[in-house]
Amino acid sequence: MSLKLNIQRWLFSTNAKDIAVLYFIFALFSAMIGTGLSAIIRLELANTGSPFLHGNTQAFNVVITAHAILMIFFFVNNRILFKSHTPNNNIIINPDSVIISDNNNNNNNNNNNNHFKYTKVIIEDPLNNRDILLRVAKGQKGIYIWESIDGKNKYVGHSINLYNRISSYYMPSILKTKARKVLSYLNENGFKDIKLTIYILNSEILIDDLVKLEQHFFDTLKPNLNMTLIASATYNNGTMSENAKSKLRTERGIPIFIYDVNTLNLLYIFESKQDMYNKLHIHHITLNKCLDLSEFYLDNFLLSLDYIEEFINEDILSLDEIINLITKSREIYKITRQPKSKKILAEFKGNPDNNKVFTSLNELAKYLKGDRATIRKYLKGEGYYRGVWRFKYWQGEIK
Repeated sequence: MSLKLNIQRWLFSTNAKDIAVLYFIFALFSAMIGTGLSAIIRLELANTGSPFLHGNTQAFNVVITAHAILMIFFFVNNRILFKSHTPNNNIIINPDSVIISDNNNNNNNNNNNNHFKYTKVIIEDPLNNRDILLRVAKGQKGIYIWESIDGKNKYVGHSINLYNRISSYYMPSILKTKARKVLSYLNENGFKDIKLTIYILNSEILIDDLVKLEQHFFDTLKPNLNMTLIASATYNNGTMSENAKSKLRTERGIPIFIYDVNTLNLLYIFESKQDMYNKLHIHHITLNKCLDLSEFYLDNFLLSLDYIEEFINEDILSLDEIINLITKSREIYKITRQPKSKKILAEFKGNPDNNKVFTSLNELAKYLKGDRATIRKYLKGEGYYRGVWRFKYWQGEIK
């Protein structure tokens, strides 16, 4: 009976620890068998004749194939484990290891948040593990907790764009403001002895549910670096100016906040991505990079789905003012960051009247509906593009 129960446990268990033990046992056997097969292959190739397989090429191919399958198992096993997600699991990440354990043993103190399906990620040394933070938190909603290694100092926050929000804490301009306890602590002590815990929730979760979960952590952890232990949607906690609140009440969908990273001002609130596309004519790839990767737009603007309390919000610009500001910033950005385009003369074979001068390679490619890389090759070499066009850089004026 005992043997039967043990067999059922190992063959049909869904417990993460049992599965991990099976993986470990299989890895040990695979390592021994793989080492033996590798030794056979090397000895066969190193010696004249065929001392072990006696010239049996089919057996040799079988050995190579079996060795390859085992090696594939070794390489993909960790990746499979890392990508496996149970409804509630913990991922403990430090520079040397990744450990996943299920979270089925919730105690009574956690009953308030059992109905929230989450993935718990603990990142030790978050400053030097920002690549891992990007991988797990990009575009995610959830709760983040800064905590000192000794457990004496904690800060709890929520976000609908975790990577973008957490990255803002690394900005020197924000840290130097010391606007809140957590900023003063991080500015004085740095990130060396800090660990970051993230609770990643379903993308469909509502902001009100995020606030409820944040309140749960306020009640259980009693974080000393928070200004208040009453959770609320950030724009309702009294820190946002009435002008900004009035603007936010009219929004439909998920608003986008645009901040000036130099003056620490909240400049404008767009009602959605589409609203920003229509009014600023920003490319969707650029917008997604700014939101997901926390890149600065035109080197001067931070775009976020979260209201960031550290920024000043007294002077929200009008639509015309923000459009004019972005237009001027684009002109400056082109001058300072983008190289000046070179004019190109396109000579038409046998008919100089059809010669044309273009202000840039892009303009030439659009006119000819051709590939820029191919045209660039003809610019560097000789020969006629499509049999009729010869290209060269032009120093004169465009007529």
